[in-house]
Amino acid sequence: MTVDGPDNFDYLPASDNVSEASRKHYWAVAIGLQDVDGLPVSRYLHGVSSDYIAGKIRLEEAGELIRSYHRDGNDIDCTEGDLVSVRIAELLERGAFALDPEILVSIHRYLFQDLDETVYRPGEFKTERMVKQEEILNGDSVLYADPITYEMSLRAAFSAEQVKSYGAFDSDDLAGFCHTIAFLWQIHPFYEGNTRSVAVFSELYLNYLGFSVANEPFEKHSRYYRDALVRAIYRNAPAKIFPDESFLVGFYENVLGVGSNELRREDLVCPELFDDPSLLRNVDPGSALSNKN
Repeated sequence: MTVDGPDNFDYLPASDNVSEASRKHYWAVAIGLQDVDGLPVSRYLHGVSSDYIAGKIRLEEAGELIRSYHRDGNDIDCTEGDLVSVRIAELLERGAFALDPEILVSIHRYLFQDLDETVYRPGEFKTERMVKQEEILNGDSVLYADPITYEMSLRAAFSAEQVKSYGAFDSDDLAGFCHTIAFLWQIHPFYEGNTRSVAVFSELYLNYLGFSVANEPFEKHSRYYRDALVRAIYRNAPAKIFPDESFLVGFYENVLGVGSNELRREDLVCPELFDDPSLLRNVDPGSALSNKN
């Protein structure tokens, strides 16, 4: 026995001590998050993930099997869903995290490294602000950050987060955490995969803070999650619609197992924009999904 090593326990790879429940969780979240963009996953991926969950293969082997499967041109429609799912599972198992702006870039680069880099541009910031129509806003878009503000916005968000001291996550702590997640999502710096990157970041952060994360919210309600992010940042003064983070807080209460909120997408709809499509603010009102005029 020594001061540096007062016991006889050896250092072991963390992956050797992953429980079956944790392995199941990684894949539940990874597959569920593909629904954010309506992406299917293959039956082959389900089979490989089942072998990993049962402890028959390691995650590295599962990843190689899935990547090889798609290199051979199988299930083309499931390529993105499969390849990003396995990368999400890998990141969650590794638990790699640092409270630094570069972590979001690293997550995005890791998740999309196997896809066409000219389309997904892993870890690369957009050069032009985009709009994206949202069903719950009758086709309006949230106001995303402009590319010239990406780096300063990320620095500001992480600087503010670094001075926080979270405890057991009382209601104020959770509200503050959700505000940060919504702000990061509003920056929307990447060409594709912003929601999945922020979702993975949030789980890695919660794990870093010592919390356990439930399977069901991200597994079964990832579309609700994206819509909750929309409502957390959408602002339209003429329509009297203002940012409402309560839906996102309810989602993360379920994630942390401290709530049993019913997560219904219809609760997130903004009826004002359907009653009067001329109120659409960030896209041409003529692009409304439902126009009563």
